[in-house]
Parts: sequence; C-alpha cells; structure tokens
Amino acid sequence: MYNAVRQRRASRNGDVNGALSFFESRAISDEKMFWRFRLSPERNLCDIFWSDGPSQLDYHLFGDVLAFDATYGRNKYNLPVIVFSGVNHHNHTCIFGAAMVSCESQSSYVWVLQQFLECMGGKFPGAVITDGDRSMRLAIQEVFPDARHRLCAWHILKNATSHICKPIFTNLLRNCMLADVDVDEFELQWAAMVDECGVREVDWVNDLYAKKDLWATAYIRGSFFAGLRTTSRCESLHAKLGRFVDRRYGVHEFVINFQRCVDFIRDNEEELEFRSLYGTPVLQTEFPELEKSAAMEYTRDIFFRLRETLKSSVRIKILDRSEMDNKVIYQTQRYMRAGKRWTVEHVKECDRFCCSCKRMESFGLPCVHVIAVLVQLDRSCIPKSLIMARWSKNVKAERVSADGRAGEVLGETDSVFKSRVGAFLQLCKRYAMLACVKETEYKKCSSRVVEEIKILEQTVKAGEVGGGINSNCGDKVREPVPVRTKGTGTANEPVGSQGIKRRKCSACGELGHRRTRCTKASGAVDNGTQVSAGVTDLQSQGPSRTRLNHVSGGTSVEESLT
Repeated sequence: MYNAVRQRRASRNGDVNGALSFFESRAISDEKMFWRFRLSPERNLCDIFWSDGPSQLDYHLFGDVLAFDATYGRNKYNLPVIVFSGVNHHNHTCIFGAAMVSCESQSSYVWVLQQFLECMGGKFPGAVITDGDRSMRLAIQEVFPDARHRLCAWHILKNATSHICKPIFTNLLRNCMLADVDVDEFELQWAAMVDECGVREVDWVNDLYAKKDLWATAYIRGSFFAGLRTTSRCESLHAKLGRFVDRRYGVHEFVINFQRCVDFIRDNEEELEFRSLYGTPVLQTEFPELEKSAAMEYTRDIFFRLRETLKSSVRIKILDRSEMDNKVIYQTQRYMRAGKRWTVEHVKECDRFCCSCKRMESFGLPCVHVIAVLVQLDRSCIPKSLIMARWSKNVKAERVSADGRAGEVLGETDSVFKSRVGAFLQLCKRYAMLACVKETEYKKCSSRVVEEIKILEQTVKAGEVGGGINSNCGDKVREPVPVRTKGTGTANEPVGSQGIKRRKCSACGELGHRRTRCTKASGAVDNGTQVSAGVTDLQSQGPSRTRLNHVSGGTSVEESLT
C-alpha cells in the first residue's frame, strides 16, 4: 500500500515529469548529474539521455573502449533502451550512461551520441564495438569519426549461419576472423575459404569482405579493445538489467530501478576494490619476483591473467639477439612452433618493449614473448612502460589525488551528501541553543536564516535547471507514444498473424503428423494394424465404456458412449 501511494504521488504530474523530478532530486547530491531530452511537436517525449557523476568519472578513466547496444521490452512504451558501457580496471563492466529513443534511426543515434559527447566533456572514445546495425554504424562515423569501430564477432557468425547455411563456412569464417595472423596470411585464408565453399559470387560474402577492417583480427590487431570481440558484455548487462526492470514500467519507474541496477554493479566493484587493495595472492610461478611485482601493480583479476602468461612463458625460447644503435632485437619461438617466430624490440633509452604480436597494444598486458625477454635479462620487476594505467589498482585514487577540484569534477556521492547533512545538523543544534536564549537574538537569527534559505533555494534551483534542456518547461511533458521496434518480438503482433504451427514428422520430415502416425516409417504398417485392432476391440465393448468429461466447476462426471 505504501509503495502504491508513493508511486501515485510521484506520478501525479505525469510519468515523464516524475522522471525529470527524479533527475532534479539527484542533482542536489550529485552536481555532475546530466540529462537531456527531446520532445515532439505535441510535447510527447521522443528521446532522453542521462548520466550521473560516478559514471562520468568511469568514462574519463576507462572511456578508451565504448560498447553499446539496444535492448527491448523494458518499458510499457516499447522504447528501445541504449546502455553505454565499458571495461573497468577489474575487467568488469561499468556503465557510462543510458538513453531511451523512440526509433532506431540514424538521426536518433546521432542525437544520443552527441549528448553523450557533451556529457563527457568532449572526450572521444578510442574504440567502439557494436553489432552490425547500419544506422548505428553511420551515426558512429558521423559523431566519432576518429574512433576505431569493431563489429561483434558473434553477430557476424550468426548472420553467416542464416545467409550461407553451411557449417563448414561458419567454421572457416571463425578461423579467418579470430586467427592472430598477418594481413597477407588472412587474404590467403579468405581466398581458400570462398573457393572451397563456393560462395565467391554471394553478395553477402562480398559485402562482408568489403568491411573486413571492422571485424578481422589481422586488420584490427594493434588497436586497443580491452579484449572485447563481441557485445556479449552488453547482452549480459541487459540480462542483469532485466532483474530490476519490467516491461510494465513507465519512464519514471524505469529510471528509478535502472539506478538501483547501477548501484548494485558499483557495490560489486567496491568489493573487488577491497580484495585488490588488501591481501596478497599466493605466488605460483617459477618467477616469484616478476609475479610479486605484478601483484603489487595490477588489480586481482588482471593479475590472474598475467600470471597465466608467466606460466606460459617457459615455452618460449630466444633464438637470436642482435644489437643496433639504441635497441636490441630478440627473435623468439614457441615450443613446437618451429614455423612461427616473433620479434621483440627493446629500446634501452626509455626501457620500452615492443613485440610483433602487438598484444600489449591490443590488450594492455605484456605477452609471453616479452616476458621471456625479461627473464633473459634477469629483471626483478615489470618495467613501467609495460604497465597500462587503466589496469592499475590505484587508478581511481591517483585520479582523485591528482585533481585538486575532485569534488567538483568527479561529482558527489550519496554518502558524502549524507555526511555533510549530519555534520551540518550538529552545527545547527549548537546555533539554535545559543540563538534561543534571548528574544532579540532569536528574532534576528531567524530572519537571517530565512534570507539565507531563500538565497540557497535560488542557487540550487539554478543548478538543477542547468542539468537538462527544457527541464523548466511551463507545460508538462507528455508520455511517449508506444512504438513497434524490431526487437520487441512477436508478443505485440495481432492475434492470428503468427499462423498455426504445424507438427513435423521426425521420420519422413513432412508436416501434418507425428512419427507415431507416419505411414512411410519402418513398422508403420504393424503399428497401424495394432491401432485399428485396438479400436475395434473398444467398439465391441458396447455402451458400457465410459469416459471422463471436465466441467466448469472443476469436478468430473462420467458419460456413457453410445
């Protein structure tokens, strides 16, 4: 009952206006709260974007890789929800912002990305990964022209299965896409694949080849994507969001429960932060000095990844070493891989290592070849040039300490707001005890407090209005018009439009009957004879045979067959 009363009070000015009021209330404790929305000529909500202060902080630290995808069926208006996410220093998903759009057109995506760019202070992402949606791809080219765009590998393989319908082609395409090979070797593999499968003249295959720089590892290698190859993190995030929101929710309820989901994710991150800062993992490799150095620098999850690299480095041997002006070049080879070699360059002046496999540039961690060279050089710690700041356990603490205006830049959390309220109440109690001793002092202090309250109310209201465009509209914002989207499924289709699902025989493959009634399957004649005989026996029993009929009252009666 209390929840129903609270919801009615919150939505008395309308569903969308309740959501905007929620943003304004959040802006009191979070100075960096940001929201923008667009209206139709009839003042119906079309698009809306929002992001809070901690999300903006996460983007400034981990915004080098951006992933987003649309999810459907999360509100009663069927508006597609777009969640912008990335990878934090624990190799877990973090949320940068969210949006609801009325349609998945190029103009809608352009508007959302422009608001996202304005919210983040004009910082462009280094890489973006999405599915193959054309409107999304064109919007990224317009708003983020310098970002490296990558298509989801899972969606490409799914489309290959539906367009070509050859399992061998899907397997060969997966090898071409994910194999860590050079460009020349990729071209040879592609030519051999299309000839073997006979798909050289297929238009879909030719279009896919024209976009090879968006999905082939041979062309993407060296670009930092934090290990992302698919949008599976987005799908996992959407599934987690489904635990907090429901398709019957309006905009106001969705925004509130979406924030609950964000808080849940941040609580898990704080737990991971505690585990990384306190405690030391047990050393397991043959190089305890390097392993201990990695444990001191990286977060726990990233350290586990690097420890597997340390274990695998024993399979690498150095074949040759040649010195040049200011660098040393090492030729390495993996055990039982005599035909493949990797080159490691060591620049002595800046103590920089670079490998031909480009794993450091692609993921931000040193590869097994560089680790083998460090072992050869008897290094006791990992060089600073091989430690990417985004994987460090102190990346957030260093950002706050380096910025003198941390409270204004990073935004205030609810805990800081509540701490300020508690401390200020103690001062008010002391002020009240002194001001109420005499009548003259009481009147003078009361009038002064009233004036200060009026000034603060005007200041806070001006700050709230600055958070969102049209947030101080004279007229109320109307609810969005329900839409039909490509991802809402068959639940909203008219009754009868889906057709009748006919059964398919597992023996002969024809429609309209089961295997037990199939006349073409082996033993069908004997089964048919037995069934006919059984029917004859039942009919010979006469009217004494009975059957059970269910009635509306939930009970059953017996009725004789004539």
